[in-house]
Order: sequence, then C-alpha cells, then structure tokens
Amino acid sequence: MEAVVVLLFAALAGAAFLAVRHGRFAAQRRHADLRGDVRSRGWGFSASGDPQLTRRWPGPPFHPGGGVARPVVSGTHRGRSFVAFEYVYEITPSPTAKTAIPHRRLVITISLPGSVPDLAVTRKNAVARVLDRPVPDVAGEHRHHRVACADPLFASTVLQPTVVEWLDAGPPWDWRFAGDTMIGYQPGRLTPERLLSGLDAFSDVLDRIPAEAWRHGSGPVAG
Repeated sequence: MEAVVVLLFAALAGAAFLAVRHGRFAAQRRHADLRGDVRSRGWGFSASGDPQLTRRWPGPPFHPGGGVARPVVSGTHRGRSFVAFEYVYEITPSPTAKTAIPHRRLVITISLPGSVPDLAVTRKNAVARVLDRPVPDVAGEHRHHRVACADPLFASTVLQPTVVEWLDAGPPWDWRFAGDTMIGYQPGRLTPERLLSGLDAFSDVLDRIPAEAWRHGSGPVAG
C-alpha cells in the first residue's frame, strides 16, 4: 500500500513538473512570436515589463493589490502613440484559501490630444441589456454600454451618435479616459492579432470623436 502511495505521489509530482515546464515553454513561444511581429512593425518590445504601468492610472482594470505588466509593447499606430501590455494580478477568493486565482487582462493605452475629464465606458452583459431600463444618468445610458462621467457636456460631446453606433457594433472592449490617456482592456492574453484589433478599434473610436471634445481639458499634451 505504501508503495502505491509513493508511486501515486511521484506521478502527481511528475505531472505537475511537466505542466509547469510546458507552461513556461508556451509562454516563451508566445513571447517570441509577439516579439517578431512587433519588431516587424517597428515597435518596441520588453519581456521584463515596467512596474510603473500598474500604478500610473488608478482604477480599472488595475487591482489595488498590485500585479505585473509584461510583456510590454510600445509604438505608434495610425498617428497615435500607444503602450500595450499583458496585466496579471491575483485574488484570494477567501481568507482561508491557500491558492490565489490569477486574472489576466490585455491593456492598451493611447495618448490623447489633450488632458480631458475622466470618462468610462463599459459593456453590459446580455442579461443587463434586457433588464436595464434606459434611464439617463449624468453621462447618459445606452443599450449596450454604461457610461460614467462627472461632466455631462463632455460625455455627450464624446459619445456622438456615430461613436455610439460604432461601439454597439464593435468588438467587446471596456475603456476609459484618464487625463491624457485612453485605457482599453479586455480579458485575455496579449497576442499580435488581439493587439492590432484593439488598436484599430480604439483608433476608430477616436477618429469619430469631434475636435471640440479635446477642448474640455487643460490643453494639448506636451510632446
């Protein structure tokens, strides 16, 4: 009986070792593929990340308990500077839990023409779209999105009908304006395909926002 237990323990330990090794190999392969794609576009790549990125913009998707941002990609897309990264943080489900649950987000930040009031646009799930009553709040309530902004004039200037229509039909991203930066995020890993899709999605949003929206802030961002 003891021999069976020892063999079972050894098998479990071996399986765990192989799983960890496979996970590391898969991560290295993903990073290599991403690095190759990024460099072919003339963008920068860092596998080690930047700890300041998780503390620069308090609020979603960043967890108060911290986390790591890596790998990091930076460059210019459609005339706008951006920094994108894979953000991972852990949450312990209960005080007695021994294992923390990792949460992974793809985050894309894009420089705005100026510093503007904070505004957040998050997608409703399918149930919320059915149950929610379309009662406007300070920023306006939309069928597919919730909007939070203390400046209703700015929110209405940004969320023109052409912008809202595109958001309703566009890919499932949450995003917000924080000072002079647009922050977009969704669950999952940073891959070349998802990065390019997100950059195009946010560029399409910014292209539809009228120029007067950028005059609600404190002026242009210093270059």
